Amino acid sequence: MPPLPIAAAVRPVVLALAPPAPGLGGGPQSPCLAPLGGSRLIERLLGTLAGQGLPTPLLVTGRSSGPGLRAVLGARVPVHEVADGDRRAALETALARTEEDLLLVHDAERALTPAATVGAVLEAMAEDADASVDAVVPVVAMTDSVKQVLPAGLRNIDRSTLAGLQSPRLLRRAALTEAIAAPAVPADTAGRALGAPRLDLHRYDEITAALAQGAQVRTVHGSHSGFAVEDRLSFWQAQISLGLARDTSHRHGLARRG
Repeated sequence: MPPLPIAAAVRPVVLALAPPAPGLGGGPQSPCLAPLGGSRLIERLLGTLAGQGLPTPLLVTGRSSGPGLRAVLGARVPVHEVADGDRRAALETALARTEEDLLLVHDAERALTPAATVGAVLEAMAEDADASVDAVVPVVAMTDSVKQVLPAGLRNIDRSTLAGLQSPRLLRRAALTEAIAAPAVPADTAGRALGAPRLDLHRYDEITAALAQGAQVRTVHGSHSGFAVEDRLSFWQAQISLGLARDTSHRHGLARRG
């Protein structure tokens, strides 16, 4: 499929904020620098974005990972640093360094996201003729068992009403600016806005923040290949996904994820 015309008006922003992971290379490097099947994860992601006709991305990372990313990427991609793990500051940096009205925010650790998912996000925004949609995000059905913790014990939650948020997220500049400027959103409130559980109570998320400000967010089907590769277990899953390793978990009586 040829690149969509909207791609030329979009500025990709890659966030490499995952902390260094033991077993994925030495030193304080980002997991996206791990080699997988002949190329690094970050290089796979950059190739996917370029294949959609998107301009050169802006990459924002933590200070500890900045030198390693610059050494690998050279002058191909501008790299900017913020405090390690500070997603809100990274998005503020992206806004300050770009001018485009549409920003495609992609987490570097989700480097195996298929081109079809990126294309679906772009197409969904392109179909919004009256500019009523503020953001588009790919989602996958929740397959893990989810419980609500109550004083009296645990309560089952209907998983059919839940979805997991993935990358990339395409946001209009005004919606992203408003979301970043707003006070932090409590995790439970943000999760209810899209029916998605917020399991990490401390991590900022621009989509849930935008929803709390009344933004109109459209969803498209994500991919189970769009999981985050940020530790040894998820790296092994990535190898299996690409046919570079075999899933032998059944030999040890381990349940497979759906």
